[in-house]
Amino acid sequence: MKHSKITFLTSIGAGLEYYDYVIYVIFASFVSHNFFPDTNRVAALFATFGVFAIGNIIRPLGGIILGMCGDNFGRKKVFTNTLLWMAFATFLMGVTPTFAAWGLVATVIFSLCRIIQGVTCGAEIPGATTLLLEHIDKRRHGLHFGFMSSAVGLGSSFGLLVAWGITKILTNEQMLAWGFRLPFLFGGILALVGFLIRKHIPETPAFLALQKTKNNKFFTGLNKQYGKQILNTIGVLLFPASFVTFFLAFPVYLHDYYQYAFPNIYLAMTVGSLWTVFLIPVFGWVSDNFINRKTLLFTAILIFALFSFPSFSLLNTKTNLALFGFVLFGKTLLAAMAASYFVLLPQAFPIAGRYTGTALSYNVAYTIAAFVPMGVNYIYGVLHNPSYLIWAFIFLAGLALINIFMLRINHHDEHFEKINDGLVQDSYGIKSGEL
Repeated sequence: MKHSKITFLTSIGAGLEYYDYVIYVIFASFVSHNFFPDTNRVAALFATFGVFAIGNIIRPLGGIILGMCGDNFGRKKVFTNTLLWMAFATFLMGVTPTFAAWGLVATVIFSLCRIIQGVTCGAEIPGATTLLLEHIDKRRHGLHFGFMSSAVGLGSSFGLLVAWGITKILTNEQMLAWGFRLPFLFGGILALVGFLIRKHIPETPAFLALQKTKNNKFFTGLNKQYGKQILNTIGVLLFPASFVTFFLAFPVYLHDYYQYAFPNIYLAMTVGSLWTVFLIPVFGWVSDNFINRKTLLFTAILIFALFSFPSFSLLNTKTNLALFGFVLFGKTLLAAMAASYFVLLPQAFPIAGRYTGTALSYNVAYTIAAFVPMGVNYIYGVLHNPSYLIWAFIFLAGLALINIFMLRINHHDEHFEKINDGLVQDSYGIKSGEL
C-alpha cells in the first residue's frame, strides 16, 4: 500500500477519535449543568474537570495494556479496535439521562463513558505515531507526521466548529435542554465510520520482520536503559500537553473572566485550530529539509517563554482582534511543537517496545496535564490572578527545554528501520511499502 494512503487512513481515524475526546471539555459548561449538582458554579466546574482528569489518569493504564497488545500481537489490531470502543462511549454519552432525571446514576454512567474514552485514547496517538514511523520513509517523517498531526487538529477544529454552529443556531436554554447532546451523538456515528475505514491499514513491515525473530515480547527492547528516555520524553511533552489541554478548557474562562461571547470564542478557536492544520505539515516539511526537529521544538518553546506575558495581556483589551491574536500566536507555537515531538517520541524507543514506551510517555504527560483545567479554574475562579498561570507555564517550558537537550534518539534495530526506508529487502521476505 502506498505511504500516502497509509497516512490518510491513519490520520482520518485519529482526527475522528480526537473529536470525540475533546467535545467533553469543549462543552464543559453545559455538561456541568446537566450531569453534576449545580448548586455552585465553581464547584460544578471542578467536578466536570475532575472527571476529565480521571479520564486522563486512566490513559497510561490503557496505553500500557493496549501498548503491550500492540507490541505482541500487532499494531493494526489494537489501532483499529480503539475507534470501536470510542464510538460506543461517545454515543452513550449523548443519550444518557441528566442528573435531574436519574441523579447520581447519570453522573456515574457519564463518568464511566469518559473513562472508556480515556482508555482507548491512551492507545490512539501512540498507535498512529508507531504505525507511521514503521511504515514511512524516515526522510519524509516530518511531512507525513505533519499530516497526521493536522488531522488531530482538524478533529479539534471540527469540534469547535460544531460548538460555534450549534451555539449560533440554538438558544442557551435549548443547549442546556438537549442541544449539548448533538455533538456526542454525531461523534459516535463518525467514530464508527472511522473504524470501518481504519480496517484497511496493513500491519507494519518492521513489526512483521521482528515477529519472525521471536524477539517482540513485552519490554524486550524497553529495558532499564530506556527508563531515562521515558523520563526525558515525559519532560519534553509535559509543556505542550499542558498547553493543548489549557486551550481546550479556556473557552469557559474567556467567557466568565474576560467577558467574550461564546460564539466569538468558538469562532476564534476554530480559526486557530484550522491554522494549525495548515501549519503543521509546513513545519514538518521544514524539519525534513532545513531544521533539526529538536531545534525546531526548542525554538518554539523558547519563544513562548519570552512572549507569554505580552500575549496574555492582549486578552485584557477585550477586543475580538486581541482574542484572535492570542489564539493564533498560541496555535502557531503548538503547530511547530507538534511537527517535532510526534516524530521524536517514537524514535526514542526500540521496535520491540516502541508502542508501549510511546504510549507510556505520552499518556503520563497528558495525565499530568489533565489537572491543568482544575488549576486554571482555581487561578481564575478563586485567586483571580492569571499571572500565576503564566509563571506555571514558563516553569514547564523551562523543564521542556532542559529535557530536549537530554533526549537521545534510539539507533538500535537499524536493520528493521531500513525496511521502512525502502533501501533494502530484509532476510525474512518483508518488503517495504511503495514510496
